[in-house]
Amino acid sequence: MTTFRPSVFLIALCVIVLAGCSSAALREGLSVSLVDFRPTEASLLESRGTLTLRFTNETIAPLGYSGSSHKLYLNGKYVGKAVSDKPFGVPPLNTVTQDISVQFENLALVRQLIAARDSQSVSYMLESVVFQTVYEDDFKIKLKAQGSLDFRGLVTPAP
Repeated sequence: MTTFRPSVFLIALCVIVLAGCSSAALREGLSVSLVDFRPTEASLLESRGTLTLRFTNETIAPLGYSGSSHKLYLNGKYVGKAVSDKPFGVPPLNTVTQDISVQFENLALVRQLIAARDSQSVSYMLESVVFQTVYEDDFKIKLKAQGSLDFRGLVTPAP
C-alpha cells in the first residue's frame, strides 16, 4: 500500500509556481497609435518625415523597451518604415509620445496625399515591433494600429 506524501505534492507545486514566475512578464498591455505625420524633407531622390507615436501602457506596472520599428500604410498603401534605437519607458496606466524619423519609400503617394490635403482625411495602418530585453532574453512584441489622420492642417515642406 502506497502512502500519500504531502512533501512530494508540495515540492511539485513549488516547481510549477517558480516556473511561472521565471517567464517574461509585462510583455503585454502596450498599444501604439499615430498622432502626427510631418514630411520634413523632400527631393526627387529621397524623402523623410517625422511620425509622432503615442505609446499607452494599459497595465499597472511600468514597461521598458530598447527600441522600435514601424511600417506605415496610408490609404492601404505602403509608404515607408521608421526605426528607432532610442530606449523608452511607459509609466503604469499612462502614455508617452515619441518622434521617430520615417524614410518614405512611396514618395509619389506621399506627394499626392499632401497635394490633396484640403479635403483629405487619410486612413492609416501602423505595423509596429517593439524590442524588450528581460534579463538576458530579447523579445519582439508585434503591435498593429489603425485610424485616420486629418491632412487639412499639414504644412507642405520646403523643397
